[in-house]
Amino acid sequence: MRVKLRRMNTRSMSLIVGLGLALWAIAAMAEETGDLYSAETRVADEGSETRNAALSELLATVLVRLSGNTGIAGQPAARDLLASAPSLVQQYRYRTAEQGGVVVRYLLARFDQPVIERMMRERNLPVWVQRPRVLLWVATERAGQRILLNLENEPRALAVTLSRAQQRGMPLQLPLMDLEDQGKLTPADLWSDYQAGILQASARYPHEVILAGRLSAQRGKKWSGVWSLSGRDGRDSFQTPAQGLGDALAFAIDQAQNLLAARYAPMPGMGGGSGILVRFSDVYDLAAYGRLVALLDSLEPVSQVALRHVDRDSFLFELQWRGDEQNLARALEAGGQVVTEPAPVRLEPAVPRSGDVGADPGPSAVEPEADLYYRLLN
Repeated sequence: MRVKLRRMNTRSMSLIVGLGLALWAIAAMAEETGDLYSAETRVADEGSETRNAALSELLATVLVRLSGNTGIAGQPAARDLLASAPSLVQQYRYRTAEQGGVVVRYLLARFDQPVIERMMRERNLPVWVQRPRVLLWVATERAGQRILLNLENEPRALAVTLSRAQQRGMPLQLPLMDLEDQGKLTPADLWSDYQAGILQASARYPHEVILAGRLSAQRGKKWSGVWSLSGRDGRDSFQTPAQGLGDALAFAIDQAQNLLAARYAPMPGMGGGSGILVRFSDVYDLAAYGRLVALLDSLEPVSQVALRHVDRDSFLFELQWRGDEQNLARALEAGGQVVTEPAPVRLEPAVPRSGDVGADPGPSAVEPEADLYYRLLN
């Protein structure tokens, strides 16, 4: 009998230790994005020329995190800042790791926080200091079966998700997916966007914003997604195209952080009528979004770029430019990457008839009207 009790105690102790380690690991992973001023990249050698080039690259990564703007490194105001990267380093070190039987070298650097922030403000570059913690819930559907996604069971997707959150400076909170979570939240709650259930399950975690996703299995081990981003300051939704699980989650992290940056970190000197609103459609994946941002950064008339709205595959940017609208249109079309398209028809809200209590007011435009409309060529 005592032997049986000892076995039970051993199992119990193992369960407690395992649960404690799981709690510690997820808490640690959630804090990985805490240092916005450190970055790491692979380097070929430890020479000064290689190091200085890598430091400029790492500082560009830091500027993206601090501003929330993925195109900030291409702005004229940031160029001299990037050129000064070696003098702005607080500390750096190298490390090596074996990958596929080959030893590779990495450079890790941390930049001087107060100096970086001061120089960014002096150049009218945005500094996004207070950023909300994002709690991530995901449900998947395959062959009619829906489950809550536990990223602990998907180590590759977990690594990609955490890496992208770290790159974008998103404080990401992952749920434990223990019995308490499963008792409070069901896949059906996420699939129906049942806010009461989502909020109840989320109450135990520190967060300001909830990112909830529904991933549907497609051919070739790909997943298409519908996402909602909700917090006290508003609610947005977007879709992710069919892609691998890790890429789908990384794309959602990017989209969520873009929306939060548009909400909380607007570009200085913009939003007061000095810019032009341009909408681009057919931006179906992360590669297409990267091509679009690179195009906008390369335009000579454009001095600042800020994402203002996302609706499925359509992205609304506010551009600050030099010259007239025709110059901007010619610059956009010169590269052959976008084509103009007509403005969408705006539907007027229906007026409820007398006595129709709770009548549907009809569709309304959430996205602001753009000045120019384009379609990205894929």
